[in-house]
Amino acid sequence: IRTKKAHLPKSATAFIKVLSGEAEKDVYTILSSGEKINIGRDQKAQGSDGFFRVNQIAFPSSSENESNKYISRQHAHVQFDDNLGQFILFADSGGIPPSNKVKVRASDEVTIIKLNSTRVGHALQEGDQIMLGKSAMLEFSYSNTN
Repeated sequence: IRTKKAHLPKSATAFIKVLSGEAEKDVYTILSSGEKINIGRDQKAQGSDGFFRVNQIAFPSSSENESNKYISRQHAHVQFDDNLGQFILFADSGGIPPSNKVKVRASDEVTIIKLNSTRVGHALQEGDQIMLGKSAMLEFSYSNTN
């Protein structure tokens, strides 16, 4: 018996667009060949363990935008999974209950996925909307619709 192997992309480029909240940029380009993309409040943030991390997608705490208040310094991250050929969203320690939250509304606009663990991620699909905290919203896409 011979089965077809699924063709998984070895490299990909995707975009994360800020729909609500105030980030340093409106659209971020993410590459499969790059490192994980950290999402959080402020570009350089110190965690409870004392170590610093750099948030590539950063929501400044100095912003007057109400949505930024509910984003943790270590909220979430995105990384490319070579085995799946997809970008995966993970909640970080500041993005899981009881603190802030990470939710994804799938592109079907019906399915809501809550990330309640730092170890189980969500494979991002075209058009997925990512909610950080109470109201900051990002949109994942493979095309830059600026």
